Amino acid sequence: MQMSNEQMGKISETMMQAYTEMNSMMHDTMNAALQSMSIMTKGCGDLCDSMSSLMQKSMEQSMKVSQTMMSGTSVGDLMNPQNNMMKSSFDNLMGEMTNISQLSTRIAQEAAEPMKKQMTETMSKMSKMKAA
Repeated sequence: MQMSNEQMGKISETMMQAYTEMNSMMHDTMNAALQSMSIMTKGCGDLCDSMSSLMQKSMEQSMKVSQTMMSGTSVGDLMNPQNNMMKSSFDNLMGEMTNISQLSTRIAQEAAEPMKKQMTETMSKMSKMKAA
């Protein structure tokens, strides 16, 4: 049996339409991936800033304690600033780590959003294509 020109035309048209749809979906997926990467890049910068701030605060605190200890004249003058610094450093570290953890979680959620949205749209398009 031979296919008529009309049947071949319909098959070609259907194939071109499917190709165009797949090309569009791939384009949209790449855009979503680029958006996610952009969010992750900015987020990594924010994390680096936060870590840098933590290091700077720690160094400043160490310098203050060192200066205080150098002016001490007794064992108590040496021990009290060091004990206070250790407690303060631990408290600051715990607070900053909580902030960094929250920032990391927010970044991950924001970066996943464009891809999640794109996957939903792609699945919807594919369902419509299958139904047609």
